[in-house]
Amino acid sequence: MDIYELKQLIDLGEGKEIEFKFSENALPKDLWETLSAFANTDGGYIILGVTEQKGGLIEITGVNNPQTRLKEFWDLHNNPEKLNTPICTNSDVNIQNIDNKAIVIITVPRATRSLRPIYIRNNPMTGTFKRNHEGDYRCIREEVLQMLRDASNDPQDLQILEGFSIANLDSDTLKAFRQRFSSREPDHPWLALDDQNLLYQLGGWRRDHSTNQEGITVAGLLMFGRERSILYNAP
Repeated sequence: MDIYELKQLIDLGEGKEIEFKFSENALPKDLWETLSAFANTDGGYIILGVTEQKGGLIEITGVNNPQTRLKEFWDLHNNPEKLNTPICTNSDVNIQNIDNKAIVIITVPRATRSLRPIYIRNNPMTGTFKRNHEGDYRCIREEVLQMLRDASNDPQDLQILEGFSIANLDSDTLKAFRQRFSSREPDHPWLALDDQNLLYQLGGWRRDHSTNQEGITVAGLLMFGRERSILYNAP
């Protein structure tokens, strides 16, 4: 980023994708929350050495010993105890000078679906953040679980639902399906299967061989689930 682009960003003020932080003699403690928030949302710019006062007044405070701050940043950025996975590259962090004061610009890319959630302090449930307008907020448990589900290589409708069982299915709906299936293909071997094995063939029941977890899938619940069970699982 050149000086002209930096000044343009600063003139925009803080917002959904821009965050100023005072960093005269140390990295700000909330830097990592903002980095997590940007990575889990739409990406953004963290600008160290600039502060926005009440009333929107922007002050260039600068960063002393910027090379030392950069080393501190990279040491923590690449430490899995601080950040679960590195998200920035060398080209995403650079130094510019405004009014003889050093400014550090950290460009945080939006994490891909397979990398989210980006979290801090080695705990996704308490260390995952998202960006909301000018602020960072801690994600609730359901948001974190949704990111983890989305990161899975399995199709969404084949994901196993925790806490659901055959009891959450509507027996009349399943019976009606068997009758329709039988009228079309009366000799099909699946008709001799019990409900669980029939569901397995239809993708409504699945076993994850890597974890030995098994159970009703999203597809199974949507095809044959009781109405209250479906509504309970709705996002």
